[in-house]
Amino acid sequence: MRCFICIDLPREVQNELARVQSELPKDAKLVIVNTKHIHLTLKFLGDIDENKAERVKDLLKKLNFQKFKARISQTGIFPTPSFIRVIWAGLEPREEFNKLHAIVEKILSLEEFQPDKEWQNHATLARVKAINDKKEFTENLKKIKVKPIEFTVDNIKLKKSTLTPDGPIYEDLLTLKFN
Repeated sequence: MRCFICIDLPREVQNELARVQSELPKDAKLVIVNTKHIHLTLKFLGDIDENKAERVKDLLKKLNFQKFKARISQTGIFPTPSFIRVIWAGLEPREEFNKLHAIVEKILSLEEFQPDKEWQNHATLARVKAINDKKEFTENLKKIKVKPIEFTVDNIKLKKSTLTPDGPIYEDLLTLKFN
């Protein structure tokens, strides 16, 4: 089964990100992420079997993390301005998300998952198929202002993702509450 560890975003944040999606530059062919699926991926696990999923759950239950206040921030692109494939919204404070990611990475190294080479806290808004003018697109993207809605990060989830022609179907396998 295809799995990942993530932080779901509250409805108010998803609504703001839907507004941002509606303002994305129109001079590109984009695949917009369904608003209810927007989340922050802490770790993509890939295809794992039931036994490995159970071991991941056991490891995650050892995680001890304090809840914290967060907010959505600016938009950005991956990987580079000359090769745009993803449009994202950032999350602050970066230090807290980076700390949480590092703890998850350390715990999962016990199950021999490879560490992420590069990780940045972000919520994917759209995937880019084609852009007519990358420079103009990037300039227009910078003009979109994201309302910095604050929310509390008080849990992470292990999710199963089933890919379908109509988009992914997510199933929560574990919700781990923070102190």
